[in-house]
Amino acid sequence: MGARIPNIKPGKETIEYLKKIQASTRFWGGVLLSILATSSSMLDHYLRHVNENFSVGFTSVLIIVGSIIELRRSYQAYNVMPSLSKVLRRYGF
Repeated sequence: MGARIPNIKPGKETIEYLKKIQASTRFWGGVLLSILATSSSMLDHYLRHVNENFSVGFTSVLIIVGSIIELRRSYQAYNVMPSLSKVLRRYGF
């Protein structure tokens, strides 16, 4: 396909760059999940004291966040489709 990362040489440098990005993504993803779990637990504790029989669970928060992320990805994919169609037509696909 000829895909490459700008300003990164193919080969060993690309592998090291992608490993660094993957480690960073794992770290920040873990931090985000811990923040979500902590805030969800605190919100649940607060709401149980304010309103009886009303709570928000961590699973519900994860489902909502996952749905928002999926909606964002599909929106971006729909925005890319016209330019992708032009490229494919240019190369005869």
